[in-house]
Amino acid sequence: MIETLSVEKQRELNKLFLNVAENLDITETQFNNLTRSYNAVGKYLEEDPNFKDYQPVVTPQGSLRLGTIIQPITEDGDIDVDLVFRLIGKHPYWTQKHIKQMVGQRLKAHGTYCEMLDKEEGRRCWTLLYRQKSDNAQERYHMDILPSVADTKFNANLEQVRNKAFSSIKLDDIAIRITDNKAKNYDTSTFVSDWLKSNPDGYAMWFADRCKYTAEKRENIVEAIMPIGKYIKDKSVLQRIVQILKRHRDIMFKDDEDKPISIIITTLSARAYNGETSLLEGLTNVICTMENHIAKDHNGNFVISNPVNPEENFADKWPTHPKRKENFFKWLMQVKLDVHNIINGTGVQLRENIGRSFGDEFSKKLFNLLTEQHRTSATNAGIKVAATGVLGSVGKTLNAGNTFYGKK
Repeated sequence: MIETLSVEKQRELNKLFLNVAENLDITETQFNNLTRSYNAVGKYLEEDPNFKDYQPVVTPQGSLRLGTIIQPITEDGDIDVDLVFRLIGKHPYWTQKHIKQMVGQRLKAHGTYCEMLDKEEGRRCWTLLYRQKSDNAQERYHMDILPSVADTKFNANLEQVRNKAFSSIKLDDIAIRITDNKAKNYDTSTFVSDWLKSNPDGYAMWFADRCKYTAEKRENIVEAIMPIGKYIKDKSVLQRIVQILKRHRDIMFKDDEDKPISIIITTLSARAYNGETSLLEGLTNVICTMENHIAKDHNGNFVISNPVNPEENFADKWPTHPKRKENFFKWLMQVKLDVHNIINGTGVQLRENIGRSFGDEFSKKLFNLLTEQHRTSATNAGIKVAATGVLGSVGKTLNAGNTFYGKK
């Protein structure tokens, strides 16, 4: 897809995609608000007397944990935040239902959280709708809280996994068991080994390893995701690829419930990523080869296995929801076409291609920002930006702001 491009054009396109990804990031203000909110609800849940003997802790999982979280497609949209409420062991008589209901009752007992709590109980989680309590655009998000139980050796195992070289075998030692009210044994089994298994810490470690940093830089990303560190703007190529692909998916499908799910996009991207240091090279490689990492079982059904829990198939709903399978392959075909068109577009055409892929308003703001950056750069250097360049052919200078989403 890029083999015939000149080195200069590849450099400019790489810069363009980097600008796209950077402007999909949540701001530091949003990050701090999210962190403050989940720390507050975490502290409240951790102080529940019912759980005092089981070292309760709340940690993030999903995109906030992995550093792949992105802005919603509209300024009025919500940011999704996934949290895990984890116990170390449990009372011998507790079922999944006991734990999930106790977490719900604790949230309902708090004046503010009770008002935020989604009236419809989730299958596995409780959801807090923060936007209902704030008109501030920087606080429009909701949090899904997943109750879980870990082995009594969990903390020691986690520390061991963090301090040793990556091993997918060892990652199973930090798996947890989660609540699921659709499980047949939801209100009967007291044996956690019967409950659904998940491994958010193991997945985060696997993803960090797939980023293929040097040992020193890998430690930096591990510190950022175990469980969560400070706000970091300097993300890896793989993190940027995932952000770009998720945004393209959001624009293409918007609120369609059968759109490709983030865990599939993230897993296939991480498997296809080959350590490229150029975002352009990494992105084009991933979209051209991610399909190769989808298998089939003996019945011919597609399999996208969880890298840290092979018994879990992220595509297990495709046979009963064929639209999800259809939409995934439709999206993959479209993202290949759109990236190809961006690579080969210039000027107004390029701006339109960016708009189709990532949103018209996003494209407008991006090119305002790029135009201002090039004007400033050219003025400071005392030169003109080449009209033949990918970014230099945008057209007339537009009025520019400094950021997309307000104060950094």
